[in-house]
Amino acid sequence: MQTNLTNRNYFRESPSIVNGRYSLTKNENNLIMMLLTAIDKDDEDFKDYVFTKKEFEAKTGVVYKPGDLKSYAKSLMSKVLEVKKSDEEWELFNWFSYFKYDRGTITCGFDKRLKPYLLSLKQYIFTNQSYILTMKGQYSKRIYMMLREYMNYGERKFNVKELQDILQVPKSYKNYSKFKQGILLQTVKDINKFTDIEIKNLGTARKPVYFEEIKPSRKVEGIIFYYKKNWNDIKMFIEYIREKYVNEALYENKENRMLKCSARGLLYYADNPHDYIDKIQARKIWEWLHEHREKLYIHQDNLFTTEEEIEKKLINLKEKNNNSRQ
Repeated sequence: MQTNLTNRNYFRESPSIVNGRYSLTKNENNLIMMLLTAIDKDDEDFKDYVFTKKEFEAKTGVVYKPGDLKSYAKSLMSKVLEVKKSDEEWELFNWFSYFKYDRGTITCGFDKRLKPYLLSLKQYIFTNQSYILTMKGQYSKRIYMMLREYMNYGERKFNVKELQDILQVPKSYKNYSKFKQGILLQTVKDINKFTDIEIKNLGTARKPVYFEEIKPSRKVEGIIFYYKKNWNDIKMFIEYIREKYVNEALYENKENRMLKCSARGLLYYADNPHDYIDKIQARKIWEWLHEHREKLYIHQDNLFTTEEEIEKKLINLKEKNNNSRQ
């Protein structure tokens, strides 16, 4: 049975995978992300995922030679993924146990030991693969997903050495200055330009500062990103509501009818759950919800209060920086 890659845009991963230790090239990363979209959220077991080379190229926007695909597949089967639970408990995996290429048709199978981290997940990071594919930096994709894990908090702190270890950066990036210039700033550029996250500028337009540096002494030992959901694009807004707030109360209109979104992504009123709002009317309602999103009931889930909290932290941080210069 062939898997239809072209209709899948999302994938789910356990936080243990997102924060795992592994190193992949840009093309290898893209290949894995694309194959993760082949996993259905209701799958209870791995299966052979079958798709055509043309489908894969349509998704990635890249034309591959069969020899290139073979090289990527062989490399991926040798790449180790480490999930660390504690200093006394860790697991090592290969991403895949099987690849086959036959006259334009690709068949692959994930390692069965990854089932607890990719199937029937109660906790997961939900990612739109279109954001991943557009990023320029090799490490931007990983950091983006780690920030998504803490989306409702609006900030994430990293120990520099631990982050370098998770990303498995080469020795040339162990020096913090090079790590900052070559990886962190490229990540900020990628995320702010291509994704649904906006990393806040702690500085000024002339001298931007995109993360707080923690320096107990003269050496930078940690960094903190402050960020929020980017709601400028209505598509991002709709996608997020459809994923996070299925069958939850969104807004009560003047006629006291409660608006909700179904598991199929369709709008309906709670008093008539089987009668979905037609496409034309739904488009107008989505536009109104996006424009007046601060009025939605789901703001209680930190979805719309995060920005206010971040602004307070930024003000305190700027005041601290100003005082340190005086």
